[in-house]
Amino acid sequence: MQYLSSFDPKNLSVLLRLDLDLPFEKGKFDTLRMEDSIDTLCYLFRKKARHVTVIAHRGHTVKATKEFSLEPIAKLLYDLLLKQKSFQKIERTQLEDWLDICENVRFDPREEKNDPKFAKELAKGHDVFVNDAFATSHRSHTSIVGIPKLLPTVFGYQFEREVEVMTKLIEKPKRPFIFVLGGAKLDTKLSLLEKISDLVDVILLGGKLADEAKAQGYKNRRMIIAELTPDGLDVSPKSVEQFERFIAEAKTLVWNGPMGKFEEKNHMAGTKAVADAIAKTTGYRVIGGGDTEAAISALKISPKMFSFVSSGGGAMLHYLAYRTLPAIEAAEGSKVAK
Repeated sequence: MQYLSSFDPKNLSVLLRLDLDLPFEKGKFDTLRMEDSIDTLCYLFRKKARHVTVIAHRGHTVKATKEFSLEPIAKLLYDLLLKQKSFQKIERTQLEDWLDICENVRFDPREEKNDPKFAKELAKGHDVFVNDAFATSHRSHTSIVGIPKLLPTVFGYQFEREVEVMTKLIEKPKRPFIFVLGGAKLDTKLSLLEKISDLVDVILLGGKLADEAKAQGYKNRRMIIAELTPDGLDVSPKSVEQFERFIAEAKTLVWNGPMGKFEEKNHMAGTKAVADAIAKTTGYRVIGGGDTEAAISALKISPKMFSFVSSGGGAMLHYLAYRTLPAIEAAEGSKVAK
């Protein structure tokens, strides 16, 4: 795997995959994921890449709608870049000439089908592909695994940071290593859980996952499954206390997924207690996933309270379970960028 930091893009036309699927709450975008990509864009500009074309997605829809358009996010990205030191001496029109931001790739149904013809259309006219969309790199989609078959491929700065953190969790975790998992869809996470359980000391399972696990009779010797409140929309106070005790002892901790329906004030208590407990620990704390980010935002907990905030939930789980991602495997088969 080759990173952008060791690659010279001078005079090249760059196709850049970013994660711009920004959470939208109360009429405002959470720009954290966008900010993650700034280092990559600044590097490409400083190193005199001839032109950059950004491709990204929003949502899971394949229907072109204003609600999932990247147009408002493109405006935010231009605004953010013009505030950076690297771009302070150029006009907005110059920036827009250098940087094209395409419409949502998932508006084309071929994106999620890994369509070779669509990959050719995206790659046409470009010299190199830079993937800085870690959060989507567990998906075998055209813009993730199709393009590396056609273009030399390197990974951006955020992707590099993500892999460094995941590698540290796998190879050098301080113990005890506690894994806190919430959310839903046990069936899709079961195979990941089995592999991750070999990596960690204890898994604390909350959210709807806990209910699903009990309903299926699922057991794991390293897993503690939370009790839920009578309405099933939060973890019980008893389980919160139990989780807090384990979290307080953690030297390494990973958290993905809320403990309940945190969007509703009456069902926020479990997620808040777990988030507060994690933020207070002195161990190495990694959190990840869109719902987890949304939860700490709703709870007004600064991302700086954690050692690292991963841009991806599913991608983080996949990497910890399999030590690789479809995007990485696809790039290994691409031409080596010089």
